[in-house]
Amino acid sequence: MALKLTTETRSEPTFYTLFGISCHLKDYRISFLLNRTLELEFSKIEDFQGSSLYCSDHEDGFNRFYLLANRNVENILLPELKQTDFLLLVEGPFKKAQKEPLLQKIKSIPNILTAFEIRFETIKNYEHLLADLEMHTTNIRKEEKIKFSPTKKQEDSPC
Repeated sequence: MALKLTTETRSEPTFYTLFGISCHLKDYRISFLLNRTLELEFSKIEDFQGSSLYCSDHEDGFNRFYLLANRNVENILLPELKQTDFLLLVEGPFKKAQKEPLLQKIKSIPNILTAFEIRFETIKNYEHLLADLEMHTTNIRKEEKIKFSPTKKQEDSPC
């Protein structure tokens, strides 16, 4: 009888950085405060798995920020992070030198209890979360392209 060995290798995604935010604010209020503090322009897009979702493209054009509510009426998006109210996902290259100033700015916002970086290896099925979120935003972008004609100039297009 042959012995079959399988190894599971999970690597951390290189183009994503995840932060957790704990606070007692509503989603629209925290997006407003993050817009002011971080100089972003979050706009609400279609809910993701029952949780509110906001998106902002950074001025440098290389990063896209997603603000995602971890809790909704029905369930918790990431059960491993029960105490985390919101997730701030940064898509694109994000250097270590940028992380600490970002966290300090978030922590300086009144009514935010804490903000911290989340390591992907602590999340059980992060691959599914990232794939579902990417598919969700891709579908939203496709629908927006269909709604607007290419001859009209759109100034406020959602992410």
